[in-house]
Amino acid sequence: MTVVERQEQIIGDYAPIEDPYERFQVIVETVTTDRAAISEANRCEANLVPGCVSRVYLVVSRLESGNCSVQIESYSPALDAIAALFCRLYHDAPDQEIIDTEPIFLQRLGVDRQLTPTRRRGLSNLRQMLVERVRSLSELGL
Repeated sequence: MTVVERQEQIIGDYAPIEDPYERFQVIVETVTTDRAAISEANRCEANLVPGCVSRVYLVVSRLESGNCSVQIESYSPALDAIAALFCRLYHDAPDQEIIDTEPIFLQRLGVDRQLTPTRRRGLSNLRQMLVERVRSLSELGL
């Protein structure tokens, strides 16, 4: 499944909930967090997303398939739920699809309107850092 198809699936999963506040609550309460935890060694300053009120860690690496492994974690339940959606969208995807596909589900589902301006900036920084890390892997041939 492509990143675009995954994104449409995420939107389709939550769009039927009409009230944006209720939709965000359902996302926070139901998004699966059964993804692999970031190791203690990777919970370091180098992997800390700048500009986030809560600590958000991003680790990008190469899978055997050649696609990118994307791990994101936050100590904030709301941001961790959004991180889980980011991982669902971008994990095990080709570099160029990650770079080319903006997380429009945030706007389409109204998630962005449920966040403070500081948290929205933090998510923007997360996206920017993700693209930078993916480009670095590509440029290094990893």
